[in-house]
Amino acid sequence: MVNFIKRKFHHLIKNEFVKHVLTLISGTSVAQFIPIAISPILTRIYTPEDFSVLGIYISIAIILSEITTGKFELAVMNADDEEDKTNVISLTIVVIGVTALFFGILFFLFFERIPFLKTTGSTYWKYLLIPTIFFLGIVKLFTFVNVKEKKYKVISISKVARSIVQSTLQVGLYLLKYFGLILGFFIASIVEGIILLNGNKKYVKKIKYSKLKITAKRYAKFPLFDVPSSLFNIGTIQAPILLIPNYFGAVYGGFYFHAYKVLMMPISIIGGAIGQVFFEQGSLLKNNKQAFSELVFNTHKKLFFLSFIPLTILLVFGDNIFAFIFGEEWRIAGDYAMIMIPWIFFNFLVSPITFIITIKEKQQIGFMFLSFMSGLRLIGLLLGIFYFQDVYMTIMLFSYISAISYFMYATFMIYRYTDFSVLKYWFIVIKYGLPFYLIIIYVRYLFT
Repeated sequence: MVNFIKRKFHHLIKNEFVKHVLTLISGTSVAQFIPIAISPILTRIYTPEDFSVLGIYISIAIILSEITTGKFELAVMNADDEEDKTNVISLTIVVIGVTALFFGILFFLFFERIPFLKTTGSTYWKYLLIPTIFFLGIVKLFTFVNVKEKKYKVISISKVARSIVQSTLQVGLYLLKYFGLILGFFIASIVEGIILLNGNKKYVKKIKYSKLKITAKRYAKFPLFDVPSSLFNIGTIQAPILLIPNYFGAVYGGFYFHAYKVLMMPISIIGGAIGQVFFEQGSLLKNNKQAFSELVFNTHKKLFFLSFIPLTILLVFGDNIFAFIFGEEWRIAGDYAMIMIPWIFFNFLVSPITFIITIKEKQQIGFMFLSFMSGLRLIGLLLGIFYFQDVYMTIMLFSYISAISYFMYATFMIYRYTDFSVLKYWFIVIKYGLPFYLIIIYVRYLFT
């Protein structure tokens, strides 16, 4: 029995997919452990209102960074050879610079006229938005460049460095209140971008403007379909962070953002690592349907079993966990986290395999499906805000509709692009999910 386990373990660590995932997870885990460790400090030296301002700043930066690259960073993985890859990187760098400049002009002219930006401290942090967007674009691009070249250690190092810088500055600059949180995020983005760029300076020096037009035409699907679909998807995901403070108060916005940030950590650690490796290996197997189908199914299955236990614990004890770790004041954030679990669970399951659309170069289909999902989420959010006028109902509608949307998306991709039976997929989800769900209800009942 011992020898059998040793053989299995040896086989597992020799598996290229698992090896690359572990490399990314090891670095990302350290990177995420640091902010987790200092979170109890941050929640005691900053107020929920401070976190609300940080949430608005980060949400805007994340939404606009989806446009800044034109999504050409995804085309790096589809590049046929070194020359093609160089041309794609050159094009993306130029697009990042031009779009960042464009947003800078727009912000200078119209920033004060945007209602949900009229928040505490916006006069100061608005000047950091454009450089933040620029460096987030650089991070996106050169993360995929390093994935393409299998430099997973560089990605891990960049994430650890970012985490150390951000955490140190946010604690050290607490006297600046919300601006300390924002400044920590901003400088950390610069550090991460520099590290990712450091080993790839040759691509910056090789920019060939004569090739930009040809490359842009070759990969035109990315800005035409990936940008709008990603913008709708990310925009609606970030929408509660922007709207809750305006309609229910900055305190509730801060509680929601903190709950969201904590719940997204497992997606960042495991889901992000698995997604990047899946993208790299899926690009190599895209013409072998059987092998590609097995990769999709095995990835989905791993994500299911990796996520269920920690998310189940949060679903049952989330309010008490938040109160114990972050302080009694943050119990409400724990209540929000418990409501958000269904959405986070299906987001974790589906996010890595959404790269199927990019791998198969079917961006127009992804655009239609993600637009539909985003529309449903937005309807739920607006119903909660304007019809029910209740923050709990708003979060609940948004969470449950998001969970159903992600499940539908996963079903569609498995049906359309794999040999795996949809009925069999549903059976597995019900077989493993339903018993656990019933156990959760029973345990929750015992502790209430």
